[in-house]
Amino acid sequence: MKPASHVVLTSLCVLSSSATLAACGGTNDNPQIVAQEPFRDQWRVEHEGDFEPLDDENVPRITSLIIGTPDPFGDNFLNRGDVIVDFTGETGRIKIELRRFTFANSEQAAEDDAFSKLDLWAYNANTGSPKRPADMEEDADCTDDAEAWLDGCAIYVYYDGQSQLERAGADIRVTLPPDYREEIEILTSDNLIEDTYPNHGNVCVNNLNGNADITLENGIALVKMSPDVTPAPACAEDAYYDCTAVDDPATTAAMKGLWSRECPCARDLAMGTVSIEADAPYAADITIDAPRELWASITAENQSGNMEEDVCPVSVMDYGSDFVPDDSQFDPNEPWRLIGDANRPSDAALPGGGFAMKLISAACAPVASVESPKEWDPDNTDPDAEVRGNLKVCSGCLEGNPCDDLPGD
Repeated sequence: MKPASHVVLTSLCVLSSSATLAACGGTNDNPQIVAQEPFRDQWRVEHEGDFEPLDDENVPRITSLIIGTPDPFGDNFLNRGDVIVDFTGETGRIKIELRRFTFANSEQAAEDDAFSKLDLWAYNANTGSPKRPADMEEDADCTDDAEAWLDGCAIYVYYDGQSQLERAGADIRVTLPPDYREEIEILTSDNLIEDTYPNHGNVCVNNLNGNADITLENGIALVKMSPDVTPAPACAEDAYYDCTAVDDPATTAAMKGLWSRECPCARDLAMGTVSIEADAPYAADITIDAPRELWASITAENQSGNMEEDVCPVSVMDYGSDFVPDDSQFDPNEPWRLIGDANRPSDAALPGGGFAMKLISAACAPVASVESPKEWDPDNTDPDAEVRGNLKVCSGCLEGNPCDDLPGD
């Protein structure tokens, strides 16, 4: 086991914020050891600006948004923390907040060595690998007040220094208008350098009415769908009408059947998707809360099955008046995997269609977790663990705004 992080001081008398040292006047022959501890800043608004999802003809002008990254572009772009996206914001506006964290021997050291150097990076991701802001093209800046938010923007954390500290990062919170119905991609990683402080990157999305692709490690993912979500959130209004208006004899829905595979939304493969994955070797708890009658195809699987005595079942609770497991994929002796359709609207609708929900955890395993500095015990190198890898689709199990109850908040 790695020892708690520390700093060796040979000529200074330092008062640690976690413990008071016994004596001053240490010499090089008698170095003082100052224990470091976790610090986390408050949420701070980094940007507020215009965010117009549609143009004047109601055609999407913003089709994708990337938030966070587990890949260390030059070692200076790791958030290593929670990502929260809330679709209950002001119409036509975006707000981005960061909550910085690090290990240090004092609040001032945390500020000087980490917090003051961790900044928001928000540029068009199509310009290539991210570079320090001074080297980015001016017209790729997504926070430029003179321009509306750009399509294809990425929201990262940037460390303005030679190399990002191993224990430093920031949680990201993005508030978007509810009428954004295109793609969001969310990526985060865990902060596990300290044995006494295994802090995981959790993800929460509230009021989703679009498509989401989420990748995490040993964290917790919560996604609450909008009560108004449809099987094809981004499908144009006239196409949606053609798929659903069974009382209008001129529509495909009336002629062929509700959500016929020949109606525009289904024919053009415009159905919604939520994909949440913890790749090998990680074990994540994943929950999707969707309206009870939403037509959906569900793929939920713990890829490791049972690990020794640990069991990670898949559950579909209070969701879907007509959930039908795929006979070719269903085995009652394998509770860790469930694939099937819920609320298929008619025989004309495509099997496996509707809003696609994918919940994948590579492992079912005990995960130790310390979710905030106030929960940290410097003497506990073996924090409590809970089995993660549990997958759930439900209706109404995530009350209110689930992001308010994210672990550690």
